[in-house]
Amino acid sequence: MKVKQESLALTSLVGGALLLGSCAPGASNASIIATSVALTVQAQNTLQAQFTSTLPAVLPTLAPLVSPTAAATKAPPTAPPPGSGNVKPCYSAEYVADVTIPDYTIIAPGASFWKTWSVKNTGSCAWNANYKFVFVDGDVLGGAYVYPFPGIASPGQTVEIPIQLFAPQTTGTYTGNWKLQSPDKVIFGVSKYDIPLSVKIVVGSGTPQNNKTQTIYDVTAVSYKVERRCTGANTFWHIWVNLTSNGPIKIGFDIVQSDNVRQNNIRMTFTEATTQTFDYGEWSQRTVTSSPNPRWVQAVTTSPTYHEWPHSEPLLLCGY
Repeated sequence: MKVKQESLALTSLVGGALLLGSCAPGASNASIIATSVALTVQAQNTLQAQFTSTLPAVLPTLAPLVSPTAAATKAPPTAPPPGSGNVKPCYSAEYVADVTIPDYTIIAPGASFWKTWSVKNTGSCAWNANYKFVFVDGDVLGGAYVYPFPGIASPGQTVEIPIQLFAPQTTGTYTGNWKLQSPDKVIFGVSKYDIPLSVKIVVGSGTPQNNKTQTIYDVTAVSYKVERRCTGANTFWHIWVNLTSNGPIKIGFDIVQSDNVRQNNIRMTFTEATTQTFDYGEWSQRTVTSSPNPRWVQAVTTSPTYHEWPHSEPLLLCGY
């Protein structure tokens, strides 16, 4: 503001000088022009000196501009942690099946065995030889604490993970828990709850009279698979029952429906510790005349021991 006011003053001074010069008696046009030029130059020099005196001694230094492309490529993105927001995590896995040694398989004391899991890569990063399979807690069962990853699994692919273990010499039930490890040392399990893959064995002979233990071959787990089919006013459920044994055994079981219909005295023979599937067939309901209450089926083993297993998930009618 000060520079502006002084500029106006100098402009007025020059204007006044020109007016006086033009009115002076005997003044020629040449002298008038010379006087005007001199006064104008003097005024400009004065204004420049005053403007320069108002500038700061040191001008601020501005940071150089960075293009969006350069900014984006300056550092590589890091993989999001498991379960972060709606972004598909880099490290994510899903348990598929126990390929060998179902839970509570009976193993002879000191025996060597191979435990194999089937696991699906549900993350966004491929698994390769830089990954590892590591022991996290429980019973290490005479094996190593770290195993190399057995192959390559791209996102969406399933891979089998085998490790060699050894049963303890002392009879009893043992459990070991394992997880995957990424090249950057991230340890992760299966499902959104980060559950470890486990091996559960019973050390014994399978027959109480041989080693005076209470271990015996039996059914150790039951699960169900159901496919629903809708046809007009009818709902059809095709049902399969999966039964797991811990050794060679002959079993008897029943299948019970929620409407009290049941199929009795079903027989199945196991030659080793494994899972077998029984095809129960179809169960149908007329949708328009039936109650919307959910249905279910349940397996009940009757030999070698009696056990009522949890029933299936609700079997919903079409339209519900």
